[in-house]
Amino acid sequence: MLSKNKVMNTPFYYGWVVVAVAGLSVFFSGPGQTFAISTFIDYYIEEFDYSRSYVSGLYSGATLLAGFLLFIIGRLTDRFGQRIMMTAIGTALALATFWNAAIVGPVMMFFGFFMLRIFGQGSMTLLPNTLVPQWFLEKRGRALSVMAIGGFAGAAFIPPLNYFMIEQLGWRAAWSVWGIALLVLFVPFAIMLVRNQPSEIDEIIDGRRRGKVSQKQVSRFPLFTAVSIVALIGLTIIPPIDRQLTELFSWMPPTYIRILLTTAAILVVFWIVKRTPKKSAEFDHTEEEDNPVDNEVNWTLKEAMRTKAFWVILGCISIPALTNTGITFHIFSIMEGKSLSPEIASFVLSLMAIIGFPVTFVSGYLVDKYKVHYILSATFAIHILAILWLWYTQTATGAIIYGVLWGVAHGFERITLNIIWPNYFGRRHLGSIKSIAQSVMVVGSALGPLPYGLFYDVMGGYSEVLLLTPLLPLIAGILVLTSPPPKYEDYHS
Repeated sequence: MLSKNKVMNTPFYYGWVVVAVAGLSVFFSGPGQTFAISTFIDYYIEEFDYSRSYVSGLYSGATLLAGFLLFIIGRLTDRFGQRIMMTAIGTALALATFWNAAIVGPVMMFFGFFMLRIFGQGSMTLLPNTLVPQWFLEKRGRALSVMAIGGFAGAAFIPPLNYFMIEQLGWRAAWSVWGIALLVLFVPFAIMLVRNQPSEIDEIIDGRRRGKVSQKQVSRFPLFTAVSIVALIGLTIIPPIDRQLTELFSWMPPTYIRILLTTAAILVVFWIVKRTPKKSAEFDHTEEEDNPVDNEVNWTLKEAMRTKAFWVILGCISIPALTNTGITFHIFSIMEGKSLSPEIASFVLSLMAIIGFPVTFVSGYLVDKYKVHYILSATFAIHILAILWLWYTQTATGAIIYGVLWGVAHGFERITLNIIWPNYFGRRHLGSIKSIAQSVMVVGSALGPLPYGLFYDVMGGYSEVLLLTPLLPLIAGILVLTSPPPKYEDYHS
């Protein structure tokens, strides 16, 4: 089956089918992400009677090892292609979830964390991010934005889904459900639908044809702008009416009431867009457009490493990975220390993703208009505000406000941390440059949970570590603000 390249006939460019499977891959990276694993931590501690710092240490060590070995997945992908690797990695992640369902001690727990991180958080996000650019050039940004929906959907729905399954079935059965889902839903789609590049099925990148003039109806009302505005407005009015809705729909969990309200708001936007008058836009795809000339300056990895900006940005990008992973890993325990329920913690994780999705498109517009290091510095300022608010608040409403702030910061960093490297050093050698950046981010995420666990065991809570954490984004924000893109001629006279 893997040797055949025949695919179904579609009335649209087949690359969008590939994008859909890539989005599914990002969604199914969820079992290996911190927001999913964090829902199991308190149950591990209760069943095995381990300290929080001990479990945090196992998780950090496993994540660190996974980060150092992730380059092997990249090399295998270059050799065998994304289709074979997605099939193999999806199967491996399913086996990893079955392993985690059977853990009985610290050694199995360490290797369980390791497999979840390297196959889930690492490989299931790396593979789609290398696959989609093979199919799109001019429409690459739009394709990656559509693919990112899988990541936001996972972050929004997996934490409450995990909590529900654990409460109803037990944590071991919850892990097994994810393994079955991977084998039944993801792996068959990877085998049947994924192709490595357009040439394998006689397609042209972006689905273009030379010399063809076409007309397309374009809405006068920007879709993503509308989604962003209405989603944000909807989320700001949900908390005040939350109590009334909870009383009215007492049979439904509060988390799902909020998610349904937000979904309804977004559906209203799609209806508005459909009702908006449209205009025609012509697209003339010529042979020159099929072979665009790239005039940007491209740095090699060695050349980039000689610049100050490379090391400043490299250090700065590890800060969000460290702080976000640390807080996400302990979010249920942090909320418990504020006398808030696990449902609130689960909703905060979902809210971060729900808010982050529309903000991503806003930040994409801003980085096109303003210099990216200004936007990244502002992102660190939002991080500082969010963490200080989490330290201060003691109420459910305050926790929801934190989720909104956290989502805004997450939406901005998703774009800025990805676009800063090509903006600074070009795209030709982006793979080798970003591999270093990815390793640093994984190391940051590996080290994040440990200090929070140590402070909890020593101080009996998280107040002190939350008060110290903003120093990291403060330093990063100042450094990145003073580090504009390097000039090639300054290093090559």
